[in-house]
Amino acid sequence: MSAVVLLIASLALAWLARPRTGWSGEQAALFCSGLIGLCASAWQLLTLSAPFIASAEASYLLTSLSQYAAFPLLLLVTVIQGLKRSGYVNADTFNWDRIIWGRILLVLCVIYVLMQRSHNLLLLDDIILLLACSAAITWLITCMKGHAKPFYLVLSLLWLALTVSYFVRILPSEWLLPLGFVWSSTMIYRKHIETQITNTV
Repeated sequence: MSAVVLLIASLALAWLARPRTGWSGEQAALFCSGLIGLCASAWQLLTLSAPFIASAEASYLLTSLSQYAAFPLLLLVTVIQGLKRSGYVNADTFNWDRIIWGRILLVLCVIYVLMQRSHNLLLLDDIILLLACSAAITWLITCMKGHAKPFYLVLSLLWLALTVSYFVRILPSEWLLPLGFVWSSTMIYRKHIETQITNTV
């Protein structure tokens, strides 16, 4: 079930951040995160429906990429979006182009490889969890300053509660990634999602 949620969230994220005129660096990062999550969830569902094509190496690679590269990249964009709206920082400071975001993704992959070889993936999980909490706290500050609607406050509190429940091992580990994709996509593209739903209805 978690793979289905990740598939839907990743597909929506990739579609909303798809290449277009004036494609920004942040949108490129979101699109890349969506594609990685989409590939990981699609492969997981494919191997469940057709076990004979299962590959432990491919599953491990795609799962690791989504958990340790796509997810932190998505959280980083979410943090930056919150900082821009908070008014505490100059928005132009974080207007990075696609090249910079590509290098950030490369750094995340290098960090993963180094942590894996030093057998410190549990520490990396905790760091990603702290980044997830930082994303929620950033949006909470933005809401408290009146730069975001109460809807964002509710979602931020919910996400903060989920990350804490994961930290104390109440939330199963396989649910943090798909729920993180859902939360971040909703925070970043709330207005666009509402417009799409309205036009569909």
